[in-house]
Amino acid sequence: MMTRRHLRTALPAILAAAATLMSVIPVAAVEPQAAAPAERTTETIEPTALVSGQLTVIRVTGGLSSPLGVTHADDGSGRLFVVERGGRVRVVKGGAVTGTFLNISSRITAGGERGLLGLAFHPNFASNRRLFVYYTRTDGDIIVSRLTANSAKTAVSLTTEVPLLRIEHSARSNHNGGGLAFGPDGFLYIAVGDGGGSNDPDNNGQDRNVLLGKILRIDVNNPGPSSHPNYAIPDDNPFVGKTGADQIWAWGMRNPWRIAFDRANGNLFIADVGQDRYEEINRQLSTFAGGANYGWDVMEGKHCRVSGCTPPANDVLPVAEYTHSLGCSITGGYVYRGSHRDLQGLYVFGDFCSGRIWTMGNGGSTITVRKDTSLNISSFGESESGELFVTDLNGVLYRVIAPEFRDIATSTFLDSIHWILYEGLTVGCGSGRFCPTAAVTREQMAIFLVRAFDHPSTSTDYFTDDEGRSGESSINALRAAGITSGCGSPTLYCPTRRVTRAEMAIFLDKELNPPATSTDFFDDDDGKTGESSINRLAAAGITGGCGTRRYCPTSSVTRGQMAAFLKRALEYAP
Repeated sequence: MMTRRHLRTALPAILAAAATLMSVIPVAAVEPQAAAPAERTTETIEPTALVSGQLTVIRVTGGLSSPLGVTHADDGSGRLFVVERGGRVRVVKGGAVTGTFLNISSRITAGGERGLLGLAFHPNFASNRRLFVYYTRTDGDIIVSRLTANSAKTAVSLTTEVPLLRIEHSARSNHNGGGLAFGPDGFLYIAVGDGGGSNDPDNNGQDRNVLLGKILRIDVNNPGPSSHPNYAIPDDNPFVGKTGADQIWAWGMRNPWRIAFDRANGNLFIADVGQDRYEEINRQLSTFAGGANYGWDVMEGKHCRVSGCTPPANDVLPVAEYTHSLGCSITGGYVYRGSHRDLQGLYVFGDFCSGRIWTMGNGGSTITVRKDTSLNISSFGESESGELFVTDLNGVLYRVIAPEFRDIATSTFLDSIHWILYEGLTVGCGSGRFCPTAAVTREQMAIFLVRAFDHPSTSTDYFTDDEGRSGESSINALRAAGITSGCGSPTLYCPTRRVTRAEMAIFLDKELNPPATSTDFFDDDDGKTGESSINRLAAAGITGGCGTRRYCPTSSVTRGQMAAFLKRALEYAP
């Protein structure tokens, strides 16, 4: 058996192969030959220029009620958790809402800018089952609480709630903030609005003795004194032992709507909603020691709110801003660290009013409009693997993508197609396309397999029906490796014939040589050629079939399915 390369164990599993295909599937042009790729890992994938129109959003699921956030638990479950303003946390998996994880509606007041506003899972949730919520209580006050999931980590009882913080906010209903995020230091960061009203009438943003209009930083892993017994204050918070509330990390905020840490370097991004003219983005480097004053209510963006003002001492200007000609309420996002090459390292954010989505370099200050949408962008969120999602307040969850081919945005196999592209296994089918629904021919399959498994070339010409074809050398290499013996006659390969799913199983079985199994996984392959290969691939996790106990052995393999088969096969580690 040939030595396999590019074995991976950390990438998420791809969805099972599609159900029975239509009877007529187009065949793409022969896959162009690509240069042999250098060995690489996901860490070495560098972005190329994100071209105009490349960033887009694709619908994941609907049926949500005023979603305000989306996050993950980092527990290996592959679940997304969507925060609904009314008090529920909904579970999304496999492109569908699968249940309710938490319902805290009886303890909140919801509507407008009030409700269940934030959710963060403890970095050790997989073992301690702890999570944290940010909501407005029935009297309007802000509450930050800790809860604990059940042993199966499938639901949360309100009886486990332990309040950490209560911040008086009953006078006005707006500017509640609501961001929660754990930093790389293990502390919980909390983004709090200024208390509401136009132009901060109580001057909370600049008052270091109140918690409104601040970014707070607390230690939820250790107890504190009687004034806050359920959390401690980090010793290096900037106002410990000085004038100002010990919980404060930064101040001068108006209504920070979403904070996020760059998972690659620990930098903190804070999006702060403006008053009448400017929306702003602030960035704190991971080496920042705390104590920044972001200027509100003296400053709005980089400008004096009132002409002729004196900026506060130690005022830190935002790294980027935009005017209300482009939007009116910024929704902070994330620095993208998922699998899409051309989004790598870009901070992606949007605007609730205009529906625009921008990007900014994670270390830069230039913002670029990438997508005009009709969405009321209420939040962004990451999956466990770093993929980016966006919620529309009207009840829909979308995924943010940057397809490398112009015809794969809606393909079930989008991520697998990108994976084989980045591995150097494909260059598409021409004209910027991949042709994901086109059937794979035996010639194309030979090209894919030789690239994937590094079969050496041979000078022997085995077949007579592939003479002069672009895939002839790959066909001969596959025959020399013992992966194929042709299509009947020893001198025929049938290069233009479509590959069936049974044939695909036979080829991959020969490439991988997975252990034999006595389990019969499917009913529609009984007694058919390839049944044992199909069962071995199923036992190895290479295929899940095309439906309940169905493999669809006679259906043609599409190029999208081929991508998924190859990705799983190359990740296979017996």
